[in-house]
Amino acid sequence: MPRMEQGDKLPMFRYDTPYSAQERLADLLEEQAPLVMVFMNNFGHPITRTFATRYAQTMSQLVDGGFAMVVRSRADKLSGSIRRSTLPYPLICDAEGVLYDYLCIPQRAGALTTYSLEGWQIVRAAKKQGFRPPKNALLSLPLTLILDRTGTVQFVHYGASLTDVPQDCGAMQKLLEELELLEDTEDFPLQELPDWSTP
Repeated sequence: MPRMEQGDKLPMFRYDTPYSAQERLADLLEEQAPLVMVFMNNFGHPITRTFATRYAQTMSQLVDGGFAMVVRSRADKLSGSIRRSTLPYPLICDAEGVLYDYLCIPQRAGALTTYSLEGWQIVRAAKKQGFRPPKNALLSLPLTLILDRTGTVQFVHYGASLTDVPQDCGAMQKLLEELELLEDTEDFPLQELPDWSTP
């Protein structure tokens, strides 16, 4: 299957989180569309962890849509440390990479092919704290999707580096505004408009 493009439709799959099983994408879209989905590596990778924390800290800036992060981790492995109240957004676990394969998310090996300057700085700081990445391990590059209520892709961006994703939830909000993907709102009642007819 080729890469996803704007106008494609994502299947209404079920997913597991560290604190629940067999959740329905259809329900998530009904509650939170337009939904920003960011696909990253396993939750233990320092770059994934950095952005997961950053998104949690800035979640209040995303006021006109929802957000979910997808990670290549086993839900049961994370269940001891991540509960429903730990993150203010769903953490979708896909250890087998079923979604990653379906969406044709590329994998690469080697730091020079995957790290941006920001990524290199994050990994360097993590190494000082004991992080030891496996040599020549395959890493998935990130993917950012925005889905409407029907699961139709309104925006797609395959990242060129491990940090090529929205920098925070404020950036997601701006993206929704620029793409004009906000939910329609009612017009202002005429009585609330100021009277500009008088000097």
